[in-house]
Parts: sequence; C-alpha cells; structure tokens
Amino acid sequence: MRPRFTFVVHHKGTVQLQIFDDINASHAATGYPGRTDLPDFHIFTVESTYPHTRAVMPPYTMRFYQVVLLENSADAHLHSNTEELSDLSNSLTFASPEHVLSWVRGAAQRGYIIYFKPEFMVQHPVAIQDDFQFFRLTEINLLRLTGEDCAIMHDHCARLLATFERRQAYRAQMLYAYLLALLFECKRLYDIQQQQARHTPARQTLTARFQQFINQHFLTHKSVQDYAAIMHVSADYLGQSVKAATGKTAHSLIAERMLLEAKKLLQYSDLSVAEIADHLGYGEATHFGRFFRQHQGLSPHVWRSQRRENSEMGQFSPETG
Repeated sequence: MRPRFTFVVHHKGTVQLQIFDDINASHAATGYPGRTDLPDFHIFTVESTYPHTRAVMPPYTMRFYQVVLLENSADAHLHSNTEELSDLSNSLTFASPEHVLSWVRGAAQRGYIIYFKPEFMVQHPVAIQDDFQFFRLTEINLLRLTGEDCAIMHDHCARLLATFERRQAYRAQMLYAYLLALLFECKRLYDIQQQQARHTPARQTLTARFQQFINQHFLTHKSVQDYAAIMHVSADYLGQSVKAATGKTAHSLIAERMLLEAKKLLQYSDLSVAEIADHLGYGEATHFGRFFRQHQGLSPHVWRSQRRENSEMGQFSPETG
C-alpha cells in the first residue's frame, strides 16, 4: 500500500507545506538516522539513507541550500516546484530556501547529499544566488553530467565527506573552502550549459521561458495572453513559437500543468474536490470538474477513487499520468 500524504489545510483549502529550519529536523522527518554536529552544514552519502529513509516524501521546503549528486537513479523521481525530474543518473540537482521539493526515491541510489545554511557561507563576499545562479528559483536547477564530470564531482564530494567525518582543528574552515571549490566546479558546468542554450533557436528559448513561467504562475495566469503580456511578446507569436518547438499549442501546455497539479492533489492529499478547485483558482467546483473530465475523461471523484483502489492493490506508481 502506498504511503498516504497528510496536508494541513487552512484558509479555503490551501496547502500548508512542511518547513524545515533545522537540518537534523529534516532528517528526522525523512527517517534518515544520521545527524550533523554542525548546525549549518552536513554531507552524507545517498547509500547511508537506506533502508531507513521513507520511500516517498510529500512536499516540503527548507531554510537551507541543497546540492545532490546522483550517480545511478533511473527509477527515482524528484518534484522541484511541482516540476517532475526523472532519470537522474549522473546529475546534479540544486535547491534553495525558495524551492518546494517532493520525491520518490529509487531502489538503490548512489551519490552524495550536501546541506548548508546561508550562515555557513557568510564569509563569501557575494550573495549565494548571485554568484551561483543554479540555486535561483527561476533558473535551471538540474545539470546532466558526462562520465568525466561525474567523476570530478564525486572526488569533490568524497573530499568534503572525509573532512566532515574527521573531528579536527579548523574543520569548519576547511569544509567551507572545499564547499566553495565544489560550487565553483558546479558553476563551470552551469556556464557551459547556459552557453549551449544560447545557441538554440530563438523560438526554443522562448518556449523554454514560457514553460518556466507556467511553473511559476499557473495558479494565477490561465491564458496565453497572460503569459504573452509578462514575456513582452504578442500572443500570436508566442503561440506560433510554442507550436513550432513542441508540436503542442500554448494553451495545451498551460492545461497540462494545471492537470498535473490537480492530479497530484487528488492522489496525494485529503483535500476535497471543492477545496482543490479553490486552490487551483476555479470559482466553482463544477468548472474544475468540467476541465478535468475534458482532459482526463473521468470526473475528479472517479479518477481519485480508481487511483486509490489501484494503490491499495499494490499497483502504486510514482508517475502522475
């Protein structure tokens, strides 16, 4: 049977996320038995989280930064700000205190997880998200690695872990220096990816920005015209660009994002259909029901019932389709 998520509901059915201010408190919530003696920093291996860490983690946010190196994770799923990231083998993912995360872990992942609070980087003369833009909410927070780059990042992480585990003089200072070296290595890889992106056709770049804006504003912006206005292009040009780049209409991409959020709430929360409709910005639950049936072929009630029946029969899949 799949784990049942419990969301705290307040003010007309909105969802209150778990918020972790303390690194060790986040470990307790995930079931990981390890702890850090440094309040502002921790590094540990993904392997050390087995078998204790829960298989599925509902949405949460942290008051610290996260860097994750995964070396084999074909069956893991990460939701960052409700965007699903899969096939995470040989990848780096980043999160800041602004991100909302949830995940379904794989059967046997390898890699490293690093947590650090802003206070740990207080000596750095530039704001973290200004110098390392991959932590920004509006930037790409996933880097795919070549085998060589993955090996380089593995060495950086192994050095950090070895230093963390040695209780010696100037330990915190050395951890800061090694973390800074790791972050600049990430910055090098990020700059390469950004340079490659700049050489993509203009319409593909515009479409990528459009999809990013959808993830940020889908609860309040429902029309192609809304997005065209904030992107400073005409609705016709935006629609044509999206169609050329993806083969889908701009309107369908907005609808897909709304449908994904609806299905997540139906499957993973105990919110009523009316509360979900309100959370998604529908004035009437009937309007939400009509939208859901149009795109899914079932009413929200029937879809939820079928998913839960399948889950109780041991057929749970982390996919949202």
